[in-house]
Parts: sequence; C-alpha cells; structure tokens
Amino acid sequence: MEEQVKKAETEVKRAWPQVMAWVGGITAIIGLFASLAGGVAWFVNHQKQHAETRAKLALAQTQAQQGEYQASVQTCADILKADPTDQSALNQQLNATMLWVENYSVADSDGKSLADVSAPELDQIFTILDAGLTRSKGSQAADIQAHLGFAHWLNQKIAEREFGPAAEQDLRAALATDPSNVYANAMMGNWMLQNRGNFSQAIHYLDSAVSTGKERPFVRTMQLGGLIDLDQPGARAEVVKVANNMRSSGEDLDAGIKKDILTFCFDPIITHREELTESLSAVPPDDAWKTYLWLDDTKKEGIDQKMQLQVRDFIQANLLEISGKRQESLAKFRALLQELVGNGSAMENPVRAAIARLSHS
Repeated sequence: MEEQVKKAETEVKRAWPQVMAWVGGITAIIGLFASLAGGVAWFVNHQKQHAETRAKLALAQTQAQQGEYQASVQTCADILKADPTDQSALNQQLNATMLWVENYSVADSDGKSLADVSAPELDQIFTILDAGLTRSKGSQAADIQAHLGFAHWLNQKIAEREFGPAAEQDLRAALATDPSNVYANAMMGNWMLQNRGNFSQAIHYLDSAVSTGKERPFVRTMQLGGLIDLDQPGARAEVVKVANNMRSSGEDLDAGIKKDILTFCFDPIITHREELTESLSAVPPDDAWKTYLWLDDTKKEGIDQKMQLQVRDFIQANLLEISGKRQESLAKFRALLQELVGNGSAMENPVRAAIARLSHS
C-alpha cells in the first residue's frame, strides 16, 4: 500500500510541471485574447473618432461655402478640442476666418450696438489669424497679414475701439512679404480709398490685384466698394472702367451694385454735368454706351419703362455731344424735350440747358 502511495506521489510530481505549463498556456491565451479584444476596441474607437472628425471637417467646409463663417470656425474648434494638432482642422479654421474677414458684416445686433456685437467676434478672428501667422511663411503669411490688417480696419470702423496704425502696418507688411499678393494689394487699395489716401496709388494697388487674375469677385468688391460714392475727381471714371472691364470679360455684377453705379455715375438729376462727362469719357464712346446698357438691364414696364427710355435718350445725347457729334446731340435733346414738356419731369431743366449750350456753340 505504501509503495502505491509513493508511486502516486511520484507520478503527481512528474505531472505537476505539465499541469502548470498547461495552466500558464491557458492564462497566456486568455491574456492574448484580452489584448486582442482591447486592440480591436481601440481600433474601432479610433476609426469611429476618425469618421466623426471627417464628418465635422466636411460640415465646416460646407458651412464656409454657405457663408456661415463663424459656425465653420466653431466646428473646427470642436475638432481641435480632441486633437489640437489636427492640421486639416487648423487649415480649415484659418481659411474660414479669412473668408469671414473678407465678407464681414453684423446682421443681427439683437438690440446691441454694432460695436458690442462685433468686438468679441473680431477678438476671435485676431486669435486665429495670429496663431495662423506663426506657422506660415511666404505667400500664405502675406495672405494672413493682409487679413489681419483688414481686421484691424474693421476693429476701428465697426467696433470703434482702435485708432492706431495697425491696419496700415499689417497691410504694408503683407506687401513687403509678397508684393504681388492679391489680398494685400486689393485691401490696401480699398483701405486707402476709404481713408482718403493717395488716389492714384490706391488705384495702382487695385489694378495690381486685378492683374493677378486671382480672387476676381473679391477684388471687384474691394474696387467698387471703395470707389462708389467717393466724392473725388476721377472716382466715377474708375468705376466706369471697372464696370466696362467686367462687362467685356463676362463677369457677373449684382443688380444692386449696378443700380448704385447708375446713380453715382449717370443719374441725370443728381449727377453734375462735369461728373457725367467724366463718367462717359472714361472709356471709348461705343464701350461707354454698351456698358451703360449693361448696367441698366433691369426690365421695366409702363411708366417706369417710359422713364427708363427717356433717361437712356438723355445719356445717349450727352455721349453724342462728348463724341463731337453736336448736331446729332442737339436733335436728340430737342426730341427728348418734346416728350418731357408738361410731364413735370426733373430732367426738363438739364435738357433745356443742354439745348441752350449746343445752340449757342
């Protein structure tokens, strides 16, 4: 019996390492499966997070395209909370912010002053642009510097809390970085016109922006926005040149801006003869007439159509006079006067003045 017990003990001792090895193997396998499960969970979560980031980035891009610039900036900020180094989100946020500057407006003040509404928005803009400038160089740096300069101008003009030279300094820094930069030239030209700077130099900057062939709608906005209603000799001629160039290039122009140009450059009542002459002499006569009709392309009916045609006759008669066709001009003015007499039209006086002027020449 004793021998049997010893024999059993011996067998157990021999089997014990094998049992422990088997247990260790099972434990290792369990550990492996646990690790694999953890890895799979990490991979699934990572893919899910990556998909959410892509979706948010696509949303930010759509928001910017739809003009919802502040919303786009905030969507990017949500992405950056999870990963502050996400380059795509940083770039999208910067681009949306620059678009925000280019198209900045305060639509709904909710009872607050424009200054109170714009101040925190501009602070947000400055923060993003300043951060973007630290990681940029070359032409992109010039883009950001130009937008910083224009943001400082908005800070002065709308938020009414800045009166120093920051706007001009940033714009000139952008030009120094990249003299041909479209934003720097367009914004500098616009800034100079709004601040009554050197007129010819401002036009040079704007023309330089046009010559780049880049961001044409924005450049046109800077040109016309600075020139329309600028009560300075030469401003009307430049407006007509821009409009003529846009017409001949097949560019679109908002109906409201066309109306503003007609009022500023061609109105027969409020535009002085010298101003009208400047407008009609800005480009060759044939181009001037085509451009006028392009601007005055709104279809009207009834009495409005009749008045529209009478104004066109007035403009054409003046254009004939400027072109040296005095007899043709006189005949057209006389025919127009016959339509106007007795109708109480404010155009009657300038038409009579034109007939007197041409009759005595």
